Amino acid sequence: MKVFSKYSIATGAVACIFLLIIYFIGYETTRTNFNQFILLYLAGFTLFYVIWLNRQQWNFKMFLAIAIIARLILLMAVPELSNDFYRFIWDGELMTKGINPYAHVPNDLISQGPFYNDFYMRTLFHGMGELSQSNYSCYPVLNQLLFLLPTSLFDSIQANVISLKVIMILADVGVIFIGRKILILLKKPAHLIWLYALNPFVILEFSGNLHFEGVMIFFILLSIYLIMTERWMFAALFFGFAIQIKLIPILLIPFLYKRLKWRKSLGFTAMTTFVVVGMSALLINEAFLGNFMQSINLYFNNFEFNASLYNLLEEYTFSTKGYSEIAVDGPFLSKIGTVCILCLAIFRAVKNDQQVFSGMMFALLIYYLFATTVHPWYISLILIFSIFTNYKLGLVWSIVVMLSYFAYSNPNFEENMLFITIEYLCVLIVAVFEIWKNTSRENIGLQFKSFFSETDVDRSTISDK
Repeated sequence: MKVFSKYSIATGAVACIFLLIIYFIGYETTRTNFNQFILLYLAGFTLFYVIWLNRQQWNFKMFLAIAIIARLILLMAVPELSNDFYRFIWDGELMTKGINPYAHVPNDLISQGPFYNDFYMRTLFHGMGELSQSNYSCYPVLNQLLFLLPTSLFDSIQANVISLKVIMILADVGVIFIGRKILILLKKPAHLIWLYALNPFVILEFSGNLHFEGVMIFFILLSIYLIMTERWMFAALFFGFAIQIKLIPILLIPFLYKRLKWRKSLGFTAMTTFVVVGMSALLINEAFLGNFMQSINLYFNNFEFNASLYNLLEEYTFSTKGYSEIAVDGPFLSKIGTVCILCLAIFRAVKNDQQVFSGMMFALLIYYLFATTVHPWYISLILIFSIFTNYKLGLVWSIVVMLSYFAYSNPNFEENMLFITIEYLCVLIVAVFEIWKNTSRENIGLQFKSFFSETDVDRSTISDK
C-alpha cells in the first residue's frame, strides 16, 4: 500500500508539473522565442507520456480532470502561436452587422468610415495580418455560425476568445467520450484515448491556438461511431457538419463506402451532400461561391509552409528554371495525391472497422506529403485516427511537427529546412517501419488461420491482434 501511495504521489507531481508547463507555454512564451517553446513542449510531451505509462495509478475521472484542467488553464490566454482568431472574430462581427463574410476582403472594408472609426474593428484588422487582410474568408458556413455565437454577445476580443475556447473545450470533451466508445467497440484498450486527450499538441493547438479542427474531429468521430452502430442517416448529418467546419473530411468519404455497402453508401453520400449544400446556401450564393473558392485555391497555388515533396520539386524547378512555379507545381502535386488516395480507397481491402481508420489515416498521410501547406494542427486528424489502429505514426508526428514553428521566430517567416527534413524523415521512417511490422503481423495471422482452416476463425480478428 505504501509503495502504491509513493507511486501515486510521484505521478501526481508529474501531472502538476505538466500543467505548469502548459501554463508557461500559454502565457509566458512568445511565438518569436522558439527555443523556449520547443524545450517546454518537449518537456511537456515527455511528462504527458510518463503520466500515460503510469496510467494504472489513475482512473477515467482523474484522467478526465487533468485533461479539462489543462484546457481551462489556457482559457484566458490570447493565442500566441496563431493569429487566425482575429479573422474568426472579424467574420463573426461582419455577420452581426448584416454583412456576408464572403462578400468582401477586409482591405475593402477597413477604409470605410464605420470600420476605420471603430477601434475594435481596426484592432481585429491589424491582428489578422496581411495575408488574411487581402483575401476572402475561407471558412465554411457552420464554422462561420460558430464565430457568430460569441460576437453576437460581446464586443471584446478577450470575451470572444474565451467564448470560442469554451466551444473548443466542449468539443474536446465530446471527442474523449466518443473516442472511448469507439475503442470499446473495436475491443481496444479504452485508455488509448488519453494519447490524444492529454497530448500537449492537442491541448495547445485547440484550447490554446483556437483551431477548429477540434470541432471537426468531434463531428467526424460521432459520425463514424453512428456508422459503427448502424445509424448511417444520423451519421451523414454529422459528417456534413464536419465538412462545414473544414473541407478535408471530403477526402475520407470513399473509405466509408466498403463499411456501409453500396446502397447505404448512396444514401449516405446523398444526405451528406444535402446537408453541406443546404447549409452553404445560408450564406453562399453563386457570386460568393467564387470568392470562397478563390480563397481555397490559394492553398494550392500560393501558400507554402512545412511542405515535403513540394520542397523537393521546388528545389528541382528552381535549379533548372531559376524560379519557383508553385501555381503549377502545387495543383500538379495535389492531383497526384488525389489519385493515390482514390487508388487506396478502391483497392485496399477493408475487413473491419479498424482498417477503415487506418485507411483514412494513410489517405491523410498521402495528402499532406503532396501538399504545399501543412500547418501543425493539420496533423490532429492523423493523431486521432492512429489511436484506433496499431500505428503510432500520429503520436510521433505530433512531436516533430512542432519544429515547423521555427518559422514564426523570425520576422521574415523563413523556414528551417534542416528541421523540416528531420520532421519528415522521422515520419517516413516510422510509417515504413510500422507498415512493414503490421503487414508481417497480418501475414502471420493469415497463415495461422490457414493452418486451422477447419475451425471457424475470424480472419479480421487475427489480423488485428
